[in-house]
Amino acid sequence: MNDLIMKRFNNLKLHLAPMAGFTDKAMRQICSENGADITWSEMVSAEGLVHNPPLPTGRGSVSWRRDEGSFTRNKSLKLAESFSGEKNYIVQIFGSNIESMVSATKIVENKIHPKGININLGCPVPKAKKAGYGACQMGEIPSVVKIIKKIKQNTSLPISVKTRLGISNPKEILDFAPKLEKAGANELIVHARTLPGMFHQKPDWKIVKKLTTTLKIPIIYNGGIKSPEDAVFYAQKTGCLELMIGQAAIGNPWIFSQIKEYFQTGKYSFPNELEKKKTILRHAELVEKYFGEKGFVIFRAHLASYLKNIPDAGAWRARAVQIKNLNDVKEIIKEIHFN
Repeated sequence: MNDLIMKRFNNLKLHLAPMAGFTDKAMRQICSENGADITWSEMVSAEGLVHNPPLPTGRGSVSWRRDEGSFTRNKSLKLAESFSGEKNYIVQIFGSNIESMVSATKIVENKIHPKGININLGCPVPKAKKAGYGACQMGEIPSVVKIIKKIKQNTSLPISVKTRLGISNPKEILDFAPKLEKAGANELIVHARTLPGMFHQKPDWKIVKKLTTTLKIPIIYNGGIKSPEDAVFYAQKTGCLELMIGQAAIGNPWIFSQIKEYFQTGKYSFPNELEKKKTILRHAELVEKYFGEKGFVIFRAHLASYLKNIPDAGAWRARAVQIKNLNDVKEIIKEIHFN
């Protein structure tokens, strides 16, 4: 990598992408500790926030979490909770009802105090389409414009939109992105694939490049970044000064520090066995702190990802998906070897 590229991207910002079932407080904290500049919540239902279904605590609708000193009134608000010291934190909400989206924004602003609010126009799963939210809303841009305008009138927080390139044609975004900017969006996060492309389609960085030259608001690139080399490629090709990493960070929080090291020095290092074990243990301890033993059901997928590409990986991953508590994780850490 030449000095010009290193200088141009000296202040590159790295985002941990919102991922349902993964980017809980524990994962966000472990990624922050390993170089992520900005962290994102799992996508949170606006309707769930507004209608406030109580958690089954046996003591009414309010659950007091002694470990965090906070009130958790419903499952959606619990998803949006930040960890102590999480400053550069974005809460992503989804929904198609204007009133609910506005009310949800107010709830998040008043109770969570994030750095910003994001509107999800990118979720491609059939469940989202059936319910009328996510990527299918790219076909309802007039409605989205109304949502953005109304939210902007009712919050002081920056509003961003995370979207894909289009429902079927990757050039659709060239038409609707300026409308989102005009409506008041402060940032645009572009997953450089179409709705049918899900997560396997080759990212179309050329479309994103066009957006960086036509829009005044910042564009954050998302899609296909699996290594520091990929990060350099997409940053250089698109001109984006902010990159978002998603699936590649699952079981690999070091990717953020590696990308930064690569941009700064032209090379990067890998964590050794002791560093890997310490990180896995730290992640597991955060899971226990925030969620108790029930959190290890979710952590199984994280642990299985940590154990990819090690000797006899299949057997270890089969064991990983059966863990029930912190002691189970400690036993695995004690026995495994990464080399």
